[in-house]
Amino acid sequence: MDDMLQAALLFWLPLALIPVSLWISQSKKFRNGKRNGLILLVIGLVLVLASPWTVPDSPSSAVGNLFGFILGPSILVLFGLYLIAYSGNVPVGRLSVGDKYLGLLLFFIGLVWFAMMHWLDLTPVLDSGEINRFWLIFFPNFLISLSCLCLSAGIAMLVLGDNRSAESKSLFFMSGLTLVFILLAMNMDSSDASSNEFRTYVWLSIADLVGIILGSILAIISFSLVIYSYEKRLPKPTSILPPTKDELKHSAKIISSNIGDDE
Repeated sequence: MDDMLQAALLFWLPLALIPVSLWISQSKKFRNGKRNGLILLVIGLVLVLASPWTVPDSPSSAVGNLFGFILGPSILVLFGLYLIAYSGNVPVGRLSVGDKYLGLLLFFIGLVWFAMMHWLDLTPVLDSGEINRFWLIFFPNFLISLSCLCLSAGIAMLVLGDNRSAESKSLFFMSGLTLVFILLAMNMDSSDASSNEFRTYVWLSIADLVGIILGSILAIISFSLVIYSYEKRLPKPTSILPPTKDELKHSAKIISSNIGDDE
């Protein structure tokens, strides 16, 4: 089988199957959609994670290699955030106070796991012995996004939430802890990359995030200006004439027949 066709069937198709399966599991248009979506999700994840063995000669297998390394700690970190966010005063889906401490523990374990991957011999490495290049792109972006997410969520809880100060403090602590992690990684060499190299990727990640934010703001402004200019050019709607006596009598007759009034 051709290498490109093999990569398309054994990697890209399963990768595209993951968001499709999530959509099917959440959609109410499909019978047994939740179960079928879960089955497709498992199949897609297994094939993507197995890509280093199914398509070892394809550069795409580096993505599957990265997924296999980051899946565990990423789930711990994100699930910890979920437990903290919903352990306070929320109208629906409220969790117990003990879940907040469990969330902090899971977040800390996930961060320690990432630290071991960065500074110890658990860094994602390909069969050729080279460090996975997608790891150097993912890790700084993940840490910066995580710190910003915790910070913005904590501020939102203080501004918009009701009696959410305890959860916001936990999120501020997690944001600061992630920021300390970034600063340490920028000044301490890891097992497979120097601090200078990591520092370069951090600045590139910051530039990417700033570009995404500015691009989103410009897109919203452009869309708003287009809508405003279009609506401004529309002619004023013509006012309709008041109803005549015959129209009022006809309306009264219909209303009377609907409410059961014989008068």
